[in-house]
Amino acid sequence: MSYDVIVVGAGIFGSCTAYHCQKRGLRTLLIEKFNTGHLNGSSHGKSRIIRYAHVDPEYIPVVRDSYEQIEELETQTGTKLWQKTSLLWATSNEEARRISAALKKHGCNHEVLEGEQINKRFPQFKFTNDYSAIVDPNGGMLFADKWLSTFQNEFVKLGGTIRQNEPVVSFKDDSMPEIETAKGTYSASKIIFTVGVWIKQLFPDLPLKIQPESISVCYWKPLNPRFASQLKPEKFPVFIGSDLSDPEPSLPWYYALPEMDYSGSIKLCYHSGLPIPSLEHPKTHDKRFTEGPAKYIKDHLPIINPTPAFVDQCKYTISEDHHYVVGPAPGFRNILVGGCGSGSGFKVAPGIGRALSEMAAGQKTTVDFSFFSFDRFMKKSHL
Repeated sequence: MSYDVIVVGAGIFGSCTAYHCQKRGLRTLLIEKFNTGHLNGSSHGKSRIIRYAHVDPEYIPVVRDSYEQIEELETQTGTKLWQKTSLLWATSNEEARRISAALKKHGCNHEVLEGEQINKRFPQFKFTNDYSAIVDPNGGMLFADKWLSTFQNEFVKLGGTIRQNEPVVSFKDDSMPEIETAKGTYSASKIIFTVGVWIKQLFPDLPLKIQPESISVCYWKPLNPRFASQLKPEKFPVFIGSDLSDPEPSLPWYYALPEMDYSGSIKLCYHSGLPIPSLEHPKTHDKRFTEGPAKYIKDHLPIINPTPAFVDQCKYTISEDHHYVVGPAPGFRNILVGGCGSGSGFKVAPGIGRALSEMAAGQKTTVDFSFFSFDRFMKKSHL
């Protein structure tokens, strides 16, 4: 069968991309290796962080696009897709200044707090005067599973086609590109790959060095039931935090979200994991990735029990410079790629989806995506 666009991978990047392609009038097929909503990648679960605050100002227009899209989609579908909580980002004084500068560049409202000011504003936390913090009042918790299902449902309503449980066997980039799956062969003018950790399996020669990781997604209960109300979204901000006590030159950081995925528990995780060359999760959790968050909790969240209540798994795909890759695949004429978004990409998926659909249609993107193109790796190939 022939389409205008084929999108491979129905995680959040692929689902948003397929939706925008179909909305743009491009007859679109969305192919998924597993069931939609599966647990094998990084798009499952109930919650993620959405925020304007970033160290690099190039991210902020993409985030703004996503905020606008989600507001429109909530009105369109009558579905609540996120909850504003504010974001607290506790870090070094230097990094706080960089984040503040990026926010100022784009006219984003925010505050800068120092040391004890953080603790007074957010009594769940404890930080010394070595720390500064950014408060992004528009930060919040997005409902990840609802985002995924909503974009997929709206895609189908527009006439799009989803085919599940069809792993890609091969593809070719001829005058009419073609995909062969375990169940059939399909052609299209453009093919867009949004395949997470499987990107290097399909494109072994891309000038891209990545190390897929298995993340231990940890959930924690309060030390005392009387603290339970302090974990609710109405009181607990979404959170990013550095550990200034760590001697490593590149500071480790953690992220946390209020009670959502498991009743009575916050999510707090280390933003790193165990390398998985096989692309499969290990059978047991590496203690480093539960003990690190436990120590951080002891130091900075004294109302939380530092023994994890639950530990889930998620697969991260991060590029060597920790930025997304979005755009034409080097060496191909009709192939586009969107990937390396794990750990921060869910919130910008609507913006990335719109941009990839515009690229597929041969149009200029609404938001400048040159910062995320493969060009940055072409200057110094890592093949």
